[in-house]
Amino acid sequence: MASTDPLNRSAPDPAANGWTSQRTAWLIFGPPAFMVAVRWLLQLADDRQNLLPALPLVPVSTTAGMLDLLWPVTLALVVLVAAGLVIYRLGWRRVMPVIGVAWLLLWLLGSGALLQRHLNQQGLVLQGMTAAAPAPVKARVVTAHLKPASLRSLGGLELVLQIDGVDIPNRLLIGDAGAASLKPGDTLALQLAPGRYSGLFVTGWQAAPPVSPLIKVP
Repeated sequence: MASTDPLNRSAPDPAANGWTSQRTAWLIFGPPAFMVAVRWLLQLADDRQNLLPALPLVPVSTTAGMLDLLWPVTLALVVLVAAGLVIYRLGWRRVMPVIGVAWLLLWLLGSGALLQRHLNQQGLVLQGMTAAAPAPVKARVVTAHLKPASLRSLGGLELVLQIDGVDIPNRLLIGDAGAASLKPGDTLALQLAPGRYSGLFVTGWQAAPPVSPLIKVP
């Protein structure tokens, strides 16, 4: 039977369109789902060890001026403007494969960062409990304020500590209820352990007793 289409145009293939839509859906939702699965598996491994996690020490960043505050915003604007110009010159069809690869790499790098953080903290608590653990390090509380719970953490008391032997102050988030009474000027004894790759972690802490003032003899 002859075709009734005078221009002899070929009809679109529904299977091809469906395959393209399915591939796009996998590209959009697959990488985030993979990262969520990696995070769940790592959390399951931590729970099976039945150990309290080590608390990371985060160096307090110092700001030299307004440029240090504005450069991330400026960089983001430059990237957005450059991406808009590239899309305008080349068109969506040519740019979409590059965007898809960048999207995939972004989530793969995030999953790799979760795995690196997990491996970096392996064995820290056990290291702090061994007999060969180093002596506790004294730290002075500079500031203390309550940090509410969020999607990223359970909250607790966030301390800025000046640690003996460390030039830069460090932040420490303690979720223990026993830390609620800490205030600026208090002294802590910290059990520190280095990460497998980088950073310092607190594997144990206790409030040091206050030093009694000297009494002058009349």
